[in-house]
Amino acid sequence: MNLNQNNVDEIFRLIENSNDICLAGHKAPDGDCIGSVMALYELLKPMNKNITVCIDGLIPFNYKPFINEEIILKQYESQKFDIVIVLDCSDKERLGKFASILNNANKTICIDHHKTNTKFADINIIETEMSSTGELLYDVIKAANKNITKTIAEFLYIAIVTDTGKFSYSSTSSATHIKVAHLMELGIDISEIDNILFNSKPSNVVKAFIDCIKNIELYYENKLGITSITEKILKDNQVEMGDVDGVVEFIREIKEVEVSCVLKENFDGTKVSLRAKNDNIDVAEIAFIYGGGGHKKAAGFEVNETIENTKNLLINDFRKYFMD
Repeated sequence: MNLNQNNVDEIFRLIENSNDICLAGHKAPDGDCIGSVMALYELLKPMNKNITVCIDGLIPFNYKPFINEEIILKQYESQKFDIVIVLDCSDKERLGKFASILNNANKTICIDHHKTNTKFADINIIETEMSSTGELLYDVIKAANKNITKTIAEFLYIAIVTDTGKFSYSSTSSATHIKVAHLMELGIDISEIDNILFNSKPSNVVKAFIDCIKNIELYYENKLGITSITEKILKDNQVEMGDVDGVVEFIREIKEVEVSCVLKENFDGTKVSLRAKNDNIDVAEIAFIYGGGGHKKAAGFEVNETIENTKNLLINDFRKYFMD
């Protein structure tokens, strides 16, 4: 990886010379987003800056034990910042209700690993081959000769382990493992962290998961798997959308399935999560059609359509991959 040292130096020069700093992640936050934002928050906290954290969406149950949610801004009301640092976010719109913070900053910075990143900030550190934004942030911190504390290490590990699918995705490199080994040397308890992240589902979350997977539909000789997470399923089981995680990966585990899709119903349409099993299908290409983005094997988008209409769109979109 060719990390631009000049960019790293400039970022930390700006941090040193700033008082009001905003850290932001993408809406509907996942582990990489939460881990990266919180790792940087912990790095900057001893510098006695005014730090504001902006993440649009509820924190899923399995990340709550690690963070103090009171530090996350609930509503933005035109506060001005010296710098805004955006992590794990490919474009302005992904900031959701906090997108306008970019207009009220003297300087904007983006640290991200998505290949669909639009380089919307003044300074962009984008490494598309990196497994996660958490791994990239590790390199940024090391390049700046800053100390990684045990708490920072925990958040970086959370970012990396979740966005690599427990180190199973092809973006996981030998360098990824070396960096995680260093985080372990700093004293983090990966067994405890993994139990909280992956082995702590409440019974109502499990029931919601079951309701989702029992409605899986398979198309094109079982190569395309689709299911939905509806508002009814969430209400019946008293869970939030972010709590029902792993459904799209579960579908991908079916032997014949090459692409898995989960359609998530929300108040203004449908959010789509896409996963590919092999390299011959780039799901980011499909997501890009609808203004979304992501990676070759993991992407997503949102449309102002019903779940049924969205499903029909996707069945048609993937026809060229499975019928030609």
